[in-house]
Amino acid sequence: MKIIVGSHNQAKLHAVQQTFTDAIVLARDVESEVAAQPKSDDETMHGAINRARSSRNLENNSYGIGLEGGVMQLGEQVYLCNWGALVTPEEQLFVASGARIPLPDEVAQQLAKRELGDVMREWTQINDIRHHQGAIGIFTDTYISRQTMFAHVVELLAGQLSYFRKHS
Repeated sequence: MKIIVGSHNQAKLHAVQQTFTDAIVLARDVESEVAAQPKSDDETMHGAINRARSSRNLENNSYGIGLEGGVMQLGEQVYLCNWGALVTPEEQLFVASGARIPLPDEVAQQLAKRELGDVMREWTQINDIRHHQGAIGIFTDTYISRQTMFAHVVELLAGQLSYFRKHS
C-alpha cells in the first residue's frame, strides 16, 4: 500500500506513519484550496478532503491522506479543530474529525488577522511549533501533541477503511 500525505508537516507525516506501519508513506506538498487558517469545521474538513484528493491523484494505485488543523467558533468560544480525509485508489472517501479544546481568549482574539501557528510561535517563542507539539501540546501541558491529535484522526480513517474492506 502506498499512501501520499498532502503535507510535509512532520506531525502529520509521523501520525500517518505510526498508524500505517506496513505502508510506504510519502509526503507531498499539495494545496488545501481553503484559507491558510481555516475558521470553521466545514472549511477545515474541505481542506483535508482537497489535500487527500490531490495527493491521491499524484500517483496511480495510491491512497491520499489529507490532514488539516483549524479553528471553529461555538457560541462565544473559539476551539481548535482538526479533520482528516482518506481517498482510496478507487476514489472512495473517508473523513474523520478529532479533538477540540477551547483556545484562551487572548490567543483567539489574534486570529482575526493572523494564523494560529504564527500566534503560537510568538506566544511561546518556539519557531517550529507546527511540526511538533502545536497549540494542542501547549494548551494540554504536553499531554497531547499535534502528532497524537492527528494520529487519532488517522486511526479513525484507518478503521473506516478496514470496515469498508471487510463489508463490501
